[in-house]
Amino acid sequence: MKRILFIMCFALLTVPAWAELTVDDAASPAYLKNHNYSDSSIWAVEKSIANVNGEKLEEPVKEVYKYPVVKYVRKFFMYIDPALDDHQFMNNHDIKPSSGYTDL
Repeated sequence: MKRILFIMCFALLTVPAWAELTVDDAASPAYLKNHNYSDSSIWAVEKSIANVNGEKLEEPVKEVYKYPVVKYVRKFFMYIDPALDDHQFMNNHDIKPSSGYTDL
């Protein structure tokens, strides 16, 4: 009787190990969205995974920002105000401490 009780207790304690939740499942966008993570957090996880795997993942940019005139006007305003979003979130670019003519 004690042996059967021991086996039943051991089986009940190992049930959480059968959950089958892998790291890939926990980092999937659907899982993160269902657990109330924000879109920017989900994007950061996707970007980190792409960086680790050596893949390039572009941030989705509105179509209007792709026009050359709008692009250069935004670069000018970003030169004046560096806090503007430059659509390079988590890109591994060389950060320079001072601005130069290449920033325009």
